[in-house]
Amino acid sequence: MKKVKRGISGSTVAIITLTILLLVSIGIGVALAYFSNTANVTGQVTLADPINISITQGGASVSSLEFAENVLPGQIFTQSIGVSAPQDTSTALVRAKVILTSSKGTDATVAEASTTASWKKGTDDYYYYYGTLNENQNIDFISAITIPTSLGNEYANSTMTVQVIVEAIQQANNAVNTVWTTAPTDWINEYSPLPTTSE
Repeated sequence: MKKVKRGISGSTVAIITLTILLLVSIGIGVALAYFSNTANVTGQVTLADPINISITQGGASVSSLEFAENVLPGQIFTQSIGVSAPQDTSTALVRAKVILTSSKGTDATVAEASTTASWKKGTDDYYYYYGTLNENQNIDFISAITIPTSLGNEYANSTMTVQVIVEAIQQANNAVNTVWTTAPTDWINEYSPLPTTSE
């Protein structure tokens, strides 16, 4: 008499599989059922005033500068150019430079400026203001500009654009140490020293 081998039917396999999945899911559910809790809290912080500055010529804020015509290399002409901060401006540190660009497309040249004693030129061609700029404050920058003697005949009859670039940045939280990495070390140490750590 032959023995008949009975195989496991597909429905039996499905039932076994579902049973295993159910047991696994129950096990996971039990494993995740630890005592737990979540808390959340919010608050608000109000940012300080922005940094606002304007460039002045002759004591008045200007959007463009006016200069004498028909100047020659080496010529010094008097200019009263400063920096102003309106009300509601955070305390800032300031640097500035003067660039000459020819209409003939020649490379820009850094112009020499006569400044007050509060400004000192760094190795990066910026003049750094040794002080802080506060709200409702005006500071003098340039008293005269010298047309560079390096300008030769190739610049004759060209129009020179005089660009005065003034940059201001918050004094707080050592911003200049990150942003103005070419600033003079003594200036940084005086106006934006890094906090010392105690051992």
